[in-house]
Amino acid sequence: MIKMFYDINIGKINILLFLYRLITLKKLCKKEIMQRWILSKIHQNMDITKKTLIILPHLDDEFALVPLIKNITKENSNNLKIIYCAERIFDSDKKRKDRRSESVSSLKLLGCKKENISYLNDYFEVQDLRLSASSKNIYNFIKKIHFKENFSQIISLSFEGGHPDHDSLALIVNKFSKAYMINTFYVPAYNHRRTLFIPISVFRPLQTQEYYFIIKKYNLFCWVDCLKIAYIYKTERKAFIKLLPFILFKSIFSQKMYLSQILNIESVKWIESLSCSRYKVSKEEILEAINW
Repeated sequence: MIKMFYDINIGKINILLFLYRLITLKKLCKKEIMQRWILSKIHQNMDITKKTLIILPHLDDEFALVPLIKNITKENSNNLKIIYCAERIFDSDKKRKDRRSESVSSLKLLGCKKENISYLNDYFEVQDLRLSASSKNIYNFIKKIHFKENFSQIISLSFEGGHPDHDSLALIVNKFSKAYMINTFYVPAYNHRRTLFIPISVFRPLQTQEYYFIIKKYNLFCWVDCLKIAYIYKTERKAFIKLLPFILFKSIFSQKMYLSQILNIESVKWIESLSCSRYKVSKEEILEAINW
């Protein structure tokens, strides 16, 4: 920004344009300017040629990573491992089996191999909406599989107050990646945002977190498989119907995906978050995922 001032030749530009730029710059507080500078320095490029671990809170959460997963599997599907965490363990055996079958079909659509998909409930219990209660087991499982596979990068959903399990897993992944110095990326799924019709945003980061994200562009219609995933998950029909307007818009008009390597807990206004207002979970309960 300082360079911009040096480059400005006041004698050759319209004075009103200069004043407009000056006012715009003043609207950026020092903290935001510093955040942008730090972000530009620390963000590392994702290497789709290296071994990647994607850890998802639930079966169907891959809908938020469609272009990224396709990009990785197109390069080398053997380099990608996907782990699903929480399931509705009190559902009937048939429903749980059907949902797992849907997850395999969904990931197969994106180029993933069935043998590279794992479900934590095959090893220990991880209950839907209670993921934080299994945090130690999840952490140790990630540690064990990482020592075996030697992943170069980890991808998970962001801490955005969208769902208690999303937030808890983001904290667990962040704790592990810092301890073992692994390149880690976070992707937004859905969060609270005041809009014209409903107070929710899908595929975009929280407004208070936008400075922590970079935008990665893919090909036109790169999100179209998200519509197919919504159709595949018949056991989650109600949930995907609610998301359908966002998925439809994204599939037709968007080539963008947001990625961040920063997890800022304080950037979430918890009282307004969906984790709090919809799921009635306190911030303290979420933090239990790493307070051990």
